[in-house]
Amino acid sequence: MEFTFYKNISLAYYVAGRYDTAVFYLEKAQPIADKLQEYKLQTSVYNTYGNIYFSQGQYDLALENYFAAAKIYDAHNDIEKLAIPYNNIGGVYQLMKNYEQALKYFEMTEKLALQTGDQEGLAGVYVSLSDITLNQEKPKEVSVDHAKKAVEIFKKLGNKLAENNALLTLAKVYYHHKDYVLAESITRQALEQAKEIGARNLTAKALMILSNIHFDQGQYAQSIQVAEEVLNTDSTDNNITKNVYSNLVVANAYLGNPELTSKFMINYRDALNRYANESYQNSLSGMEVKYETEKKELKIEALEKQRQLYAWLGVAGAVILLIALAFAFIRYRLAVSKRKLAEEEAQRLEQEKQLVAVQATLDGEAAERTRMAKDLHDGLGSMLSLVKFNLPQLQGNAVLETEDVSRFQKALGILDDSIRELRRVAHHMMPESLLRYGLKASLSDFCAAIPIAHFHYFGDETRLSEKMEIMIYRCIHELVNNALKHAQASHINVQLVQEQDRLSFTVEDDGLGFDQQQATEGMGLKNVRQRVAAFQGEMNIYSSGQGTEIHVELELTKKGEND
Repeated sequence: MEFTFYKNISLAYYVAGRYDTAVFYLEKAQPIADKLQEYKLQTSVYNTYGNIYFSQGQYDLALENYFAAAKIYDAHNDIEKLAIPYNNIGGVYQLMKNYEQALKYFEMTEKLALQTGDQEGLAGVYVSLSDITLNQEKPKEVSVDHAKKAVEIFKKLGNKLAENNALLTLAKVYYHHKDYVLAESITRQALEQAKEIGARNLTAKALMILSNIHFDQGQYAQSIQVAEEVLNTDSTDNNITKNVYSNLVVANAYLGNPELTSKFMINYRDALNRYANESYQNSLSGMEVKYETEKKELKIEALEKQRQLYAWLGVAGAVILLIALAFAFIRYRLAVSKRKLAEEEAQRLEQEKQLVAVQATLDGEAAERTRMAKDLHDGLGSMLSLVKFNLPQLQGNAVLETEDVSRFQKALGILDDSIRELRRVAHHMMPESLLRYGLKASLSDFCAAIPIAHFHYFGDETRLSEKMEIMIYRCIHELVNNALKHAQASHINVQLVQEQDRLSFTVEDDGLGFDQQQATEGMGLKNVRQRVAAFQGEMNIYSSGQGTEIHVELELTKKGEND
């Protein structure tokens, strides 16, 4: 058949990239199809025209022919074939970054594929939808869902090449959303599959994604290793080559390899030049076809300007790379700063964890002291008082010798001393005056019992939280006892100042003092420091031969008061 002859020759020249000759033979086939009024022949001509113009970048003419084919299929209600021009139209809009229109026609293609059971066409649509929704910055799940559907369908159909391409699309989605763990896992799966089926270009694409993943995570040595493997696998795709050399330049710059950086910078520039030359040649081919179809004369001057344009594009690419290097350096500095902040945050959390543990210990200690004080006072104290009450009655009913009477009276005196000592211990374990009247009253009682201790209270007398009052009382109690035990002081001054938003207390003695550079803090001072830290306070010690002063500052925030 004459139509088939011309159509097949046209297709052969199209595949070979001889678009002008392909159009020449297609123009001979079209009148034959129109004369026969065979819609399948007519649509095949329009689809082929569309493919030729698409390859030349003449998207307006490509769309015109795809729409013509779609109109004929629609008129004959051929929904199975209608999906072909719809898918092609979606592809043109996708390449033009007109994603809204692209989505419209891909969704129409999806609907037709579901109606006709065209699983392979459906999977192809899902790959395109995944890429479009990714570029539209839609939620990650949308792009992931499309890509996963495509992988599953191609896997069932046994189409390894298409499955591998869908896997790489899925990996790019995770990489774009910085989910590097999943991106790397899927990329490695695709890489293994691509190697098994011997697809060099897909292998190179998988390796390129893997190199980018390492690069973005700051794993520059691994990124370099994988990038070099890309070059050894397939360097025919100029887009991949540019990406490889870009990674090699910046990664070596980060690792401090100036010679390799310079070497790969030259390679990158060469790749840009090749890209410019390829684009220029494609442009020339498009101009030649346009000349053949529209019979317009091309001018050498226009071609020269075109050459200059792509030369400037090369220079612009180099400038962009320099900007990328500067951006990478800034990003590195930000990463260092971010890591430092993360370390500080971890340290802060650890300190908070320790403070919570100390607070829990103090709470437990306070509860135990309260319980023991109550048990001593109410239990053992009551029993001793009962014994004292009953002993005189026993004396009245018995005849005692003079010596026995003396011993009995001495035993009563010891019993009185024991009761007083028990009450003193119970009082100091958890002073009743502290719980009833607050710090001023309890510290006044405590210092009044020590001849050389003097207490001074200034400021607001508003009650604090029970925990804070117990903590302050215990700290002052411990510091005064330390002065009594170790300082050999003749005077001890205790001062407490309470304001609306802060509280401070000082314990000062005129004792021996100690060398803070050589002496280590004893258990008592460590306990005080831990108690103060649990309430986010600050403790300072000043000591010399004239005595020692210990000063504590506490912020009375709502948080601190409620601790």
